[in-house]
Amino acid sequence: MLLDRTPSGIAASAADEIRHLNECTQQTAAYPYPTDVHHTLGALAGLLEHLPQSLHQLAAGLNAIRPEHLAVFADPPTPTERQAEVAVDLGHAIAAIEGAATHLRRAQQTAAELVYTGPILGI
Repeated sequence: MLLDRTPSGIAASAADEIRHLNECTQQTAAYPYPTDVHHTLGALAGLLEHLPQSLHQLAAGLNAIRPEHLAVFADPPTPTERQAEVAVDLGHAIAAIEGAATHLRRAQQTAAELVYTGPILGI
């Protein structure tokens, strides 16, 4: 049931799906038509467009943990300093992901201009 899933479990499932995509597309024949490329790029761009929200919410969740409930393996730094470092790294990741999503959308639009004129597979 979807409500029983945890954020880390959902993220692990998403990573598994990307690994499956990589296995499926090892052969160039995985993309017999330009539309296959176009649709795959669109789906991946959509994934990246949603990822920043997940990361913002992850940071908010971490920051919502009260400092007295956190410890750091080595003092200093304090747990609050570590939370801030995570937030900075997530901010950099979010900016990079947003840039990547923009490039994927551009690639998708460019792929949409390609038309297949070869033989139809299976006929």
